Amino acid sequence: MIQNKRSEFFRNILILFSGSFLSQLIPFIVLPILQRYYFSPADFGLLAVFIYFSELFAKVATLKLEYGIVIEKRIKDAINLMYGALRISWVMVILSLIVVLFFRYDIAYYFEAPKLANYLFLLPIYILVTSFSDVSNYWFNRGKHFKVISYSKITQTSAAEGVKLLTGVLGFSFVGLISGRITGFAVASLYYFRKFWQYDRVNLRLLNRNHSNKMIKKNRKFIFFTTPSVFIGSIINLAYINLFLLYFGKDIVGMIGVSMTYLSAGFGVISVSFSQVFYSKLAEVKDKVKMLSKYKRFARNLFALASVPIVCVYAFPSTWAVNILGNEWGELIVIARIMVWWLAIWFVASSLSFVYIRLGRQKEMVLFDILHLILIFISFFVAIWIKNDFISALWGFTIGQSLYYLFAVYIAIFYIKKFDEIK
Repeated sequence: MIQNKRSEFFRNILILFSGSFLSQLIPFIVLPILQRYYFSPADFGLLAVFIYFSELFAKVATLKLEYGIVIEKRIKDAINLMYGALRISWVMVILSLIVVLFFRYDIAYYFEAPKLANYLFLLPIYILVTSFSDVSNYWFNRGKHFKVISYSKITQTSAAEGVKLLTGVLGFSFVGLISGRITGFAVASLYYFRKFWQYDRVNLRLLNRNHSNKMIKKNRKFIFFTTPSVFIGSIINLAYINLFLLYFGKDIVGMIGVSMTYLSAGFGVISVSFSQVFYSKLAEVKDKVKMLSKYKRFARNLFALASVPIVCVYAFPSTWAVNILGNEWGELIVIARIMVWWLAIWFVASSLSFVYIRLGRQKEMVLFDILHLILIFISFFVAIWIKNDFISALWGFTIGQSLYYLFAVYIAIFYIKKFDEIK
């Protein structure tokens, strides 16, 4: 029985890995074409600003109630929690529309991107499609429909990169990149809806507004602790992009954003695949000794895997970016070689991060994220103080990120040991 459970665990990871690998292979093929022929580093910089600003709203639009869907035992409870999360997301859609209507020019001026002002009207659409996609993702995770999740990733990136290519050919500016990203989530949402209608529409009869409100109240820990934690994480992402934008300009931010795309695709393909199945598995584990054993084993394996992208990035010749992408991308490899260090540790920490939710440590996650935000500012400005140039600032940021994510990995061991019983 134990062997069968292990086989199922790794089979599910393999299913998600296959989908994630194919979905990330498409951007790897398309991105160099977009960089070489259609979009400049400044265009990718504006894309990064739009994404990280949008995620201030999008990441918390559902108040992270989708996390509770996986651990609800009864189908009636799970579907009403899903219904509640989707209802709440509409509040954020309306709020974002109000913000855009009244403050779009102020926002664009703050980020020194006046061209962005009129395209901020895409923000409510972005929130709507990403929220539906996220909630659906956890719904199908609960039902262990990992093939559905894998196919959704493939349809998402296929649509996104296809639109980016088309808009590039048609001569669009950065708005083509934004439109492609939104289209990808929209297509994934439609795919999820079709699969829900195929597998689960009979459960719609269980929907009840009062029961939905009851489930929201039951899962209020996600609202009061996980949501602030995720929001602070979004502020951190926006803060460091904003710092590099203000000090070094849109071209540098564009190269950071593209480096993140290449590196996080490689790390993320395993991280997302693992964390989805790991969270589903954690919901079934009640013995802290078993959980600690699993956590340590997978942490060791993930650190070993994290070394592979580091070796690969340093194996690339420094001239690769110029020869393939053009002179304006000359610093891309240098940036990637610095950022790969903290992303390797982030890869391990994010893959294992659901253990905090399983242990009920959402409150501590908020405090850790506040510490994280402070650490980022300290590391950036200390590096600037030592040597006022872009490379120093990037190394300072990398050191700050690395210290935080190492802390996040090891403090979880303390919390697992501290619990007498995992409910």
